[in-house]
Amino acid sequence: MNDSAKPLEGRAALVTGASRGIGASTAAHLARLGARVTLVARTHEDLQRVALAVAELESEALCVACDLRQPAEVERAFRAAREAFGPLDILVNNAACLHLGPFVDLSPEDWAGMSELNLGAALRCAQLALEDMIPAKRGVILNVASVAGVPGVPKFPGLVGYAATKGGLIAFSEALAAEVAAHGVRVVAVSPASVKTQMLKDAAPDQHEGAMTPGQVGRVIARLACDESAAVNQANVVLWGFPTSK
Repeated sequence: MNDSAKPLEGRAALVTGASRGIGASTAAHLARLGARVTLVARTHEDLQRVALAVAELESEALCVACDLRQPAEVERAFRAAREAFGPLDILVNNAACLHLGPFVDLSPEDWAGMSELNLGAALRCAQLALEDMIPAKRGVILNVASVAGVPGVPKFPGLVGYAATKGGLIAFSEALAAEVAAHGVRVVAVSPASVKTQMLKDAAPDQHEGAMTPGQVGRVIARLACDESAAVNQANVVLWGFPTSK
């Protein structure tokens, strides 16, 4: 049985968009709980900084720079992860991009870029992760969505394409959870509200001051990966944060 202080001891995790923000914080929290983490993002230099933080937590990290829009590169990242740490136990689909502006100005290229990364890459990563998780009859897939994709929640102007991809990611999470539950695999979406990231600065700078930190969100995601959260499945966990006075 895993030590209660390190409930993810011996588990292998892969985090996309791991070079900064929510992804980097999630990777650090997973490492703090004992997981060995494969860090995936576009820039190797940024990933190395996160790997150093993981090493300080007495865990192991592998850096894989790749373009998640390219299926061959995604497959290369998963091969490297398996070679380093063995079969995958935890997948965190966090990588995302945002093209801010009026919907009438959204180009086919911008829409394709968002949909391929925010949704398509998550689907490809999940397929590859399930190659390990289904035979093992255990595993957790955590998809980082957004309140922008949650029906009934007020939206910011200029986020139509982004909201569509995040809504799709939430629906994907719920449907996949129903399909793989019989194999012992959990799938959970996590939808934060405002988080202090560069993306928020670009989209809604007035919301930045009172926003949650990436560390607060990463801590929740890491705990959802633990066996103590086994009851949480086929769910969209919405994180509103705690209101603070300005």
